[in-house]
Amino acid sequence: MGCKKAQAGKASLSLFCFLLVCIFPFRLSAHMVGLSTEELTRASEMVIEGDVEEVTSQWSSDGKTIFTSATIAVRRVIRGNTVLQRVVVEYEGGEVGRDGLKVSDVAEMAKGERVILFLKRGKSKRDGVAFHTVGKVQGKYKVGNDGIARKRGFSVEKGGEAIDAEIPVNLLIEKIQSVP
Repeated sequence: MGCKKAQAGKASLSLFCFLLVCIFPFRLSAHMVGLSTEELTRASEMVIEGDVEEVTSQWSSDGKTIFTSATIAVRRVIRGNTVLQRVVVEYEGGEVGRDGLKVSDVAEMAKGERVILFLKRGKSKRDGVAFHTVGKVQGKYKVGNDGIARKRGFSVEKGGEAIDAEIPVNLLIEKIQSVP
């Protein structure tokens, strides 16, 4: 008899928790601190302007997560040193077949975009080394045909006033190059 009461109690608790989640849904969101152009520059190994040539999603080498590799044709190195004509930038998320993973606050790339990226070398999810954006989504500017560099797709808990969300490309480059 006591065993049936315990099972009924567990079932009731499970049902209560399920209903609680369904009735009062909550969202977990990343809390980002806004990074200025100067902070992004100091934390970067290099800053480049380039064109996204290819975007490919795949499974990590351990088979546990999906990530995306974006091949960037380097137009110019704004800061740092590299002889690379192309760099591969990795970020979590993407679609492989019928499986997909969406990750908030990552700097997603699209084929054909012109971008300015704040980059740091890191471990690849597949093998070897790849670049990653500094400050996640904050480390990517999309350059418009109007010569304005824009960053979007994130919210910050504090420090939003420090972010250059829309800035002429030439002014952004001057700011980056003036950081000691």
